[in-house]
Amino acid sequence: MVKEIFGKDISKEWKQKKIIMTTEELLELHEQTCETCRNIMRQKNNDYTGGKTSKDPFANFNAASVLGIDPVQGLLLRVIDKIQRIRSFTNDKELKVANESVEDACDDIVNYAILAKAMLKEQRSKDLS
Repeated sequence: MVKEIFGKDISKEWKQKKIIMTTEELLELHEQTCETCRNIMRQKNNDYTGGKTSKDPFANFNAASVLGIDPVQGLLLRVIDKIQRIRSFTNDKELKVANESVEDACDDIVNYAILAKAMLKEQRSKDLS
């Protein structure tokens, strides 16, 4: 699986490197990332769903159904874009688009995962109705 994602087997490289982050530092990064992602979600949800008066937090993803694409599958395509961006960074050690960092791509994946979870929860509740 690792080879399929990154194009090469990096497990040996991981084993040879020393761990430089402590568990506490990891948990601090998690907390900071969650706060950052929540703020990004708040801002982007307003921009991508029709503004402050919109009642559908998934409006931009639900629009995929116009093309016959399940909204969650449409969201997953966007996740793949972010994964490819991270893959490019790991291969080239740089990104050509200056206004979006590899960390931004990671934050976007976190938010897409939360959106997918929420959309699936909404779909299941509609199916039970």
